Amino acid sequence: MFLCCIFIDVISKIVETSFFNIMTIETTVLDFKLSNTFEEYEAHMNSPEQQAMFTEMGVKTFYLGKSLDDPKKATVIFQGPVNVLYDIFTNPETKPIVEASGHIYEGTKITRWSC
Repeated sequence: MFLCCIFIDVISKIVETSFFNIMTIETTVLDFKLSNTFEEYEAHMNSPEQQAMFTEMGVKTFYLGKSLDDPKKATVIFQGPVNVLYDIFTNPETKPIVEASGHIYEGTKITRWSC
């Protein structure tokens, strides 16, 4: 009986610790137009500086693609903590940073998913 109580206590602590360590992940999909070529945009997004910024924010890029119908249209899929990317792309103060990549800020369609 004593061992059973210890086992239950240990399991409850593991579950409690695991529960508090689980972070809700947001998948953010951006559809937008480009002011430059897709290749220039892609090079900017894959630059060491940009990747370091994403790493610091806890964000991963899962997909970066251009439209087959319109080479000036791109889609990017990110995953990271809830609201991180949404806050960046909806904050007017970050508009110059976003547009430095070739991403046209106006008309960007943002879709968010959580798991």
